[in-house]
Amino acid sequence: MNHISTPPGLGRRSFLRYAGTGAAVVAAGSAVPLLTGCGTNDGTAKVGTGSNGGKFALKIAWIPNSEYAGIFLGAEDGFYAKQGLTVEVQPGGPNSTVIPLVTTDRVNMGIEAIPENVATAVARGAKLKIVGAGLQKSPECWVSLASNPVKSPKDIEGKKLGITLAGKNTALVFMKRNGVDVSKVKLVPIQFDPAPLAAREVDAIWGFASSQPVSLALRGIKTHVMPLADFGFNRMQNVFFVSQKTLDDSAARENARKFMTASRQGWEAALRDHKHSADVIMKKYGAKLGLKHEEEIKTLAAFAPYVTGPDTESKGLFWMSDALIEQTITGLSSIGIKADKSLFTNELLGG
Repeated sequence: MNHISTPPGLGRRSFLRYAGTGAAVVAAGSAVPLLTGCGTNDGTAKVGTGSNGGKFALKIAWIPNSEYAGIFLGAEDGFYAKQGLTVEVQPGGPNSTVIPLVTTDRVNMGIEAIPENVATAVARGAKLKIVGAGLQKSPECWVSLASNPVKSPKDIEGKKLGITLAGKNTALVFMKRNGVDVSKVKLVPIQFDPAPLAAREVDAIWGFASSQPVSLALRGIKTHVMPLADFGFNRMQNVFFVSQKTLDDSAARENARKFMTASRQGWEAALRDHKHSADVIMKKYGAKLGLKHEEEIKTLAAFAPYVTGPDTESKGLFWMSDALIEQTITGLSSIGIKADKSLFTNELLGG
């Protein structure tokens, strides 16, 4: 089979951000085969509503890796089976879409890396709801060398910053909201490869905490990460979403609720044991996709702090607090995306 390949240095979350802007990305390779916690579906036949014999199809936005560790542990460690579900995970990748499969009932649920994709679809008439936040905190960040760290927005002034085309608008909004004099900043166009930072051609780069810093760490380069969320610019990411039709059908809604319950348990297990998560991912998908065991462990370790939030200890993972919803709406508005509270519901999480 052909492996999915991406342009050099193109991080998985970075790729999704880039592709989401409508930019043309050329990537070789064919679609990855379906990954099942048993069962198959080619993604063309409608799954429909109702209990469907406990079969549940999920579409993820990117290739199987530690970013979805809790999902794979949900299948491997039997959490879905205990809920009476047979879960099929349809992988994503270059030019792979999620929203159309949910809106046309070809899968029961989808995970989108960024909420703006769902919000935009809803604004265009799609009947969708975000039902959980895989990431309570956005991993978008400024990455600098530990020997010359950028620790606060004001530190950006006088610096040379490597910025991707896709990240430029959000970066400018962030700087203006934090009182940075943009005229004192030099923006240098870069791709997603952190090489310009490693070579000290720039002082910091725009990136994701679970991507470029991990890549550099594996090369022995220590970095400092400044998350945008720590400075008033946050929105939930890796959002779970379903169609309104699913929520309106009692049997389909119950299956979706069971899926979210087991997925929470899977993620709790993943957060407890990063090595076990990496072992599962490598055993099932690593050889086919060219994943590296050490990188998957380090990626999950970098990813983990963004999965939990102030309310997840009492309310459980994926919970969307009023504060997080407001932060997300504000963050989307800042980059020109309209959304309101009706886009979000905790009803599948016991809310």
